[in-house]
Amino acid sequence: MRLILVTVAWTLAISLARSLLRFDLSVWLVCFAVAVALAVKYRRHRYRWFAFALVAFAGGAARQSLVPQSSDIAQYNGNTGAIAGIIISEPDIRDDRIQLRVEAESIFVASQTLQTSGQVLVETFVTADVRYGDRIRATGSLGIPAAGDTFSYADYLGRQGVFTMMPFAGVEVIGRGHGSPFYAAILNLKQTVQDSIAQSLPEPYAGLLTGILLGNERGISPELAQAFNQAGAAHIIAISGFNMICISSIITRVLEGVFPRRQGLAALIGICFIGIYTIFVGAGASIMRAALMSSLLLIGRQLRRNTYVPASLALAALVISLIDPNALLDVGFQLSFFAVLGIGLLADPLSSRFRSWLDKRFSPPMANGIHTFLNDPLIVSIAAYISTLPLTILYFGRASLAALPVNLLIMPAQPFLLVTGMTAAAVSLFLPMISAVIYWITMVFLAWTIAIVRGFAQFDVNVLIGTTERRLIQTFYLLMIGGAMAAASRPMFWMRMERLIRRQAVIAAAALAVFLLLILMLAMRFSYPDGRLHIWLLDVGHSNAALLQTPNGAQMLIDGGRFPSRLLTAIGDRLPFHDRHIEILAVTHPDQWDTAAISAVLQRYTVGAALYSGQPNQTETFQEIQRQLAHSTMIQVQVGYTIELDDGVFIEVLHPQSQPSLTDKLNDHVMVLRVTYGDVSLLLTSDLSRRGQRLMLENNIHPLASIMQIPQHGGLHALESEFLERVQPQIALLQSDKANRRDDPDPDVLALFDGVPVFRTDEGGAIHLQSDGRQVWVNRSLEQSEEDSASSS
Repeated sequence: MRLILVTVAWTLAISLARSLLRFDLSVWLVCFAVAVALAVKYRRHRYRWFAFALVAFAGGAARQSLVPQSSDIAQYNGNTGAIAGIIISEPDIRDDRIQLRVEAESIFVASQTLQTSGQVLVETFVTADVRYGDRIRATGSLGIPAAGDTFSYADYLGRQGVFTMMPFAGVEVIGRGHGSPFYAAILNLKQTVQDSIAQSLPEPYAGLLTGILLGNERGISPELAQAFNQAGAAHIIAISGFNMICISSIITRVLEGVFPRRQGLAALIGICFIGIYTIFVGAGASIMRAALMSSLLLIGRQLRRNTYVPASLALAALVISLIDPNALLDVGFQLSFFAVLGIGLLADPLSSRFRSWLDKRFSPPMANGIHTFLNDPLIVSIAAYISTLPLTILYFGRASLAALPVNLLIMPAQPFLLVTGMTAAAVSLFLPMISAVIYWITMVFLAWTIAIVRGFAQFDVNVLIGTTERRLIQTFYLLMIGGAMAAASRPMFWMRMERLIRRQAVIAAAALAVFLLLILMLAMRFSYPDGRLHIWLLDVGHSNAALLQTPNGAQMLIDGGRFPSRLLTAIGDRLPFHDRHIEILAVTHPDQWDTAAISAVLQRYTVGAALYSGQPNQTETFQEIQRQLAHSTMIQVQVGYTIELDDGVFIEVLHPQSQPSLTDKLNDHVMVLRVTYGDVSLLLTSDLSRRGQRLMLENNIHPLASIMQIPQHGGLHALESEFLERVQPQIALLQSDKANRRDDPDPDVLALFDGVPVFRTDEGGAIHLQSDGRQVWVNRSLEQSEEDSASSS
């Protein structure tokens, strides 16, 4: 429990230092020194471990503050040039391109060669003859990838220390053999085995075996990969923690059956098997994590200490996050961690109950046989499935109802598949003809696996979850971890609670029901309006989306961007969980980049009234939105239209000046809104062009506002200086995406706001403004919260 306490404090500090507590390293070092002093002073006190937890907390925060947030080469993002550097990992060969991880040494840009450093992800053509350790010269445009709907590739690369990407690059090899000879030899061996598989087996068997043995999924067709996803068996096709844990557990139990009196030898052989397998497939970071956790699980079982499993996992998480704090954010690490925890804590209790159920229904010999045959594939799969299901829902938005029967049918074949496959791979290095026969034997197990997966994938067995409330997932895991640790260590309070529940089951159930009702009542109470106007400029990429909540709780959504999951999550995070009604929807212009996600909102929420400029549009996206709004009040608005709410919020339409036609440019006739509450006013300009700004001024429209949204994401020529002079903002808001390819915002546009604070979504996430009618408070997104910046209107 002590090690777990220290690890929890360490990981909590890493999480908070990444989002909320962004202090300099010097601050955390001072805190660390104070915590060490307290730990020394109270080293003999009964609560000394809490002092050690404080030391771990300060140390974790200090370690997180050392994680680089950028690289030297990243300063050239947005430029076109040529970089020279060394390929530091195995080239990722895909159907249409090759991805190379390059450690940059120099860059040629702006007619000069400069020394630099940092990793670059270079994408080049499949015809390029490149390998690990090559020194190359890559020519192209440098930047970062844009964030998608449910996945941010830029964040994913950033966690690996890559902040620059060069797509469609021309690559020239200028030297070879600059990497580690040992790692190069492993990669050559891996390629030899991959070639032998391809020569001995047809597809899809070769691609599946390559994924299982070598962790290379590129040869698996999209159709087959989708079938594995639908059937809940995706863990089979890649070397993941789930895969390695399940297979190593099964093999170890088989060895325990072979050596019933020497279980220590069985565990040792199992760990050696994991080690050899890890080296064989290249010993990548994710595979090393899976191997470490699987080995810890086997050690814990050998020591027959349930408490050792959480403690071992805590030690593994501590060591891994000490090396790389970003590893805690890796989905593979999280799945590996909770799969091991689930198997370590749930497998034995489930196995005992399964045996008891068999004993009541079958004779002892038959019960023993069924238990021996089904226990590992069934129980290991159930334990890992239960513990990883919430993460699967959180990250992938689905849960497969076929996962358990599919794993029950295919897991018994996996040890034989793995053993015969590895045997064939080893033999192929010396006797290729004989290895082909062994590969054919392996194909029997591959064919069985594929047939089962494809059979179940034909049915619609996935439950689509959609946007999941992350706090519920976090609560589940807190309860799971806490309960598992308490059940394993059985402290006195836990035993007393167990006795109380057994004696007073009805009272305990009633108390739990009352407790849950109180939580719901408190959640509803805290979701009530607080008497302030709230305005969020949402972080939806290079698109426009804003959400308003008036002092009395009415909501208004302006546009929505093009990523449904991002918009739904942003709305769900900010609206009361029980509120499924949006009073006003404003579609500023029928541009798919700003409206594509609205359709998903209309499937989840009802809309009282919809405002639009009246400009016709024949795109399928806008036509679908109009069909969905058929039962709502649709109001065509131009300049002069106003809405006055009973809580003092006043909304004005300042543009367009007349109904635009089908052929008019979208950005010239954008709906411009001014929201006023007391002395505070906000001008929402959307993608209003300079011509549209001039039309407003020519028609004597006075856009005076204390807060202004910079139009067109601050791009080149986005703002008329005269228009800005008429607005006279005290605060400027900018929605932009740091990965956009238009180089927004333009420095000349930002220079117009000299002396005016500019808050940007590309720097801090969603922007939240709240006002009492006299003052405005501005702070960043829920995920990137910083100290509030107060500004008087």
